Amino acid sequence: MEEEPNRVELCIDDDEEEAMESSVSTYDSMMQSLHEELHKTEFDDDFDLFKMDCATALSFDYEMNYTIKQLKHIAGYYGLKCKPRKADMIQDIVLFETDDANGDMVARRKRLFHYMDILKTDDYLKSYVIM
Repeated sequence: MEEEPNRVELCIDDDEEEAMESSVSTYDSMMQSLHEELHKTEFDDDFDLFKMDCATALSFDYEMNYTIKQLKHIAGYYGLKCKPRKADMIQDIVLFETDDANGDMVARRKRLFHYMDILKTDDYLKSYVIM
């Protein structure tokens, strides 16, 4: 008995308009599925947990590595009122810094404060930096 070779059938459709509509609707349905997937509550919960982790890390960093005087400078830069207790001041700063609307101001503050730290290490310029 002779074995029959595998056969492949190919159908070519010249109707480009129908094929284009089909690919557009497939693209639209894929984008809709992706949009729905990204806006599920599980994603929101994970994002909230991530923001909480960042806020906790910031709080711990400010608590361990910053003095009240330094925290007053940070709060003053942001235009926040200084609270008498360190923990309250840290909470206000962390709430301000974790707000997405303040991202540019936070990045600028960190960059400028870093420049001041560099100036403090310079033998000549350190006498001009008061902070």
